[in-house]
Amino acid sequence: MTKTLDKPVAEATRPEPTPSARTRRRLIPGGEGHQLLWVLLAVAVGVAVLLPIIPLQIRAWENDADGMRRLTDFHGIGEVFRTTLMLGVGGLVVGLTMGTILALCAYSMTPGLRRWLEFTPVLPMIIPSVAHVVGFVFLFSPENGYVNSFLRWTPFFGGDSGPINVYTLPWIIFYTGTHLAAFVYMFVYTGLRNLGSDYGLAARVNGAGGARALFTITLPLLRPSFVYAGVVVLLLSLGQFTGPLILGRREGVDVITTEMYELSAEYPVDYALASALGTPLIILAIVLVIAQKKMLGNQARFVGQGTATVDNRMLSPVVSGISAAIVGAYVFVAAILPLLAIGFVAFSPYWSGSLDFSAMTSVNLSAVIEDEQVRQSIVTTLVVSVLGVLLVLPVGMLISLGIYNRDKLWRPLPTVLDVLANLPLTVPAALLGFGFLFAFSSDWIGIYGTQFSLILAYMTIMIPYSVRYQLSTLVSLGKQTMEASQVSGAHPVRTFFQIILPLSRTGIATSAAVMFVLLTHEFGVSLLLRAPDVSVMSVVLYDQYNGGSYPKVAVIALLMTVLTAIGVIVAMIFGGRKALEKF
Repeated sequence: MTKTLDKPVAEATRPEPTPSARTRRRLIPGGEGHQLLWVLLAVAVGVAVLLPIIPLQIRAWENDADGMRRLTDFHGIGEVFRTTLMLGVGGLVVGLTMGTILALCAYSMTPGLRRWLEFTPVLPMIIPSVAHVVGFVFLFSPENGYVNSFLRWTPFFGGDSGPINVYTLPWIIFYTGTHLAAFVYMFVYTGLRNLGSDYGLAARVNGAGGARALFTITLPLLRPSFVYAGVVVLLLSLGQFTGPLILGRREGVDVITTEMYELSAEYPVDYALASALGTPLIILAIVLVIAQKKMLGNQARFVGQGTATVDNRMLSPVVSGISAAIVGAYVFVAAILPLLAIGFVAFSPYWSGSLDFSAMTSVNLSAVIEDEQVRQSIVTTLVVSVLGVLLVLPVGMLISLGIYNRDKLWRPLPTVLDVLANLPLTVPAALLGFGFLFAFSSDWIGIYGTQFSLILAYMTIMIPYSVRYQLSTLVSLGKQTMEASQVSGAHPVRTFFQIILPLSRTGIATSAAVMFVLLTHEFGVSLLLRAPDVSVMSVVLYDQYNGGSYPKVAVIALLMTVLTAIGVIVAMIFGGRKALEKF
């Protein structure tokens, strides 16, 4: 009795914990030791994504900022910055305009047409970037371009070249905007579907015309979509590398990324000057990300619940037909025509600009298949892409779990993981490639010229995609199923392997297929990390293009497109048509 009275009342009456309560675990245990593991994860991710950025920037500012001082004396630097800015702003304007029109057209089509055409504006993103640029060269080269040959055949144009010159800055801007319009389309069209039709119908009922409802209701509510799409497209336009490198060199159109590549081709490599060239892009990216958050402000102002109701719009068949024609015209110019041009050149003895079907041959295909360098590049592409995906998937899952369960981690950790995971998206691929070149060729790492260097680089640039795709899968699962497992006494590890992984299997498989496709497209980082015996298909294609072997270039582009198509088919098997939205 005395012992009982000596205890505090709460302690004396507290029931003994039941076995199920003892074994109950949270998805992420909160002990100090477990928190340390997540800190180590954040450190590892930080090292991976900052390795190609920080050491290179140190070179620009060391020795009394020698690299930055020499940048001001660099010949033609003002013109390079002006061209880069014009490409960025021009690509933004063209891409934002095209993408918004495409999204509005797709949303204005009848359900039957929309079901078949809504995914088609994404097709230009699925074509490998190097192959896509080469397709535009075959179409719009001033001398031998098929479109130019057709235009000169008409009574409106004459001469031996033109009227379109794809190698000039205005047409490089047009190509960039046309290619990036697919990004804008995904953001805006998804926003329209989430917004629903209720607000527009309410405005129409109150007497507003279609144009007024569009400009005063629909477009303002899509502000988050426009801000996200605008910042992404501007960053991608400023950091363009493939288009300016292939299209701009003939007419002397240089941007920051191509100048950095030219410096990497010199020996010894001037890392200080090259990193100084990339510094304005990094600063601008940081400013744009901050501005993006400021422009969005309180996003709750833009949240609509229109999707909770049935789409009861009265869609005009005429408007639907016109919208379908506009979408079809974009897809024809941006995707179908380049592929047709690549296919015709691949089976022609040479690229002449004329269509002679009687001379078509498979000699080029046989020559490419028998080429040891091409065969080795195919093997290298498959090996480094598959291993890169397999290694980045668990990393992305761990980061996603940390972000998703932010309430169970130390407060700064989820934010740090989120920022670090998305950092590679804000840095141009050419700048990342140059950073990897500097880091991997240093004495303290020394893996430059190996497949392992490509695998590590691929893992780093895929971290944002791995996290984004798998985090969306976790969000779609919800926490109820996981919490039910934990309440039933399952250990967090058992919950992960028996609940989360089986339910996430489809999403993970889709994400893996999408990332495989993106890695087979990769060019900027791969070009800067190439070695005589380690090259991927996109780099070999570029070498053949520089050598003037245009039929072989077309065959390699076709092989890359076939490889991409296989990855897309696998992604659609697991994720359906919505898998295309992940590109």
